[in-house]
Amino acid sequence: MTDIFDAMRLSAEDSEVAHLFFSEGGKILLPLGKSTNAMTGQEMLERLLSPSYDHDDGLANDFLGELGKSVPLESLRLLLTSANARTRAAGAFLATFQNQNISSMVGELAALLGDSNPCTRYDAVECILRCSTRNDGDYLAQALFALEDQHDGVRTGAVMFVRFAKDWQLKLARQHAALLRPQTPFSEIADISGQWRDDASGMIRAMLDHSEPVVRRYGIGLASRARLVVVDAFVEWAQASADPEISKLATDCIKHNQISRHAVWHSSLPVA
Repeated sequence: MTDIFDAMRLSAEDSEVAHLFFSEGGKILLPLGKSTNAMTGQEMLERLLSPSYDHDDGLANDFLGELGKSVPLESLRLLLTSANARTRAAGAFLATFQNQNISSMVGELAALLGDSNPCTRYDAVECILRCSTRNDGDYLAQALFALEDQHDGVRTGAVMFVRFAKDWQLKLARQHAALLRPQTPFSEIADISGQWRDDASGMIRAMLDHSEPVVRRYGIGLASRARLVVVDAFVEWAQASADPEISKLATDCIKHNQISRHAVWHSSLPVA
């Protein structure tokens, strides 16, 4: 499988520019040195919007420090709707550092879920997680649809969406996905969730054992979901899956401790 970072905006070279930390609380950019870019925020925006703009990560990182300061946050909408795929990718990357302050742009972000660039699609899933409101059920469903994306990195992003979504976000995503796509794996997810709503272990097991890959991917997201305590056994069930994608996602979760920063593994608790 492709490493998850193949579907992210930053390249290996960007480690010289900044460190990125992903969590359900938001991303933090920590510059490793002062920008050497002499352009003003407006000049950076004009360069990003240029038809000739071609993937300058340093410029995007520098512009992040100006967005919402010397340049209005609304300028981000221009990047997200650009005809230039590279500009849209830069806009999606920049949007991952925002939260509900860009909730009015959730429609533009959802439109990027159909972008040809998997980096852009991955970032769009994350942005919808960050900026959606209770009025955005259809957009949340569209983020959930990324569980069937053709690119495995984007699918991993959708699993992370299930893992870190707030309860109301996941419920709305699940309900609206079932309504938008009846008689599909997404309606199966809603049905299983209803049938096993009082039995978390039964629900997770039913999803991990399901014949549809999309349902299994939802199941691994659920097994490693951001509770105060993550039950090791749930993730171990996924690790033992015959589906190599599910098994790898579970292994990565355990190996890299990919759970909520507020949670602990059940096995780490003292024995009563």
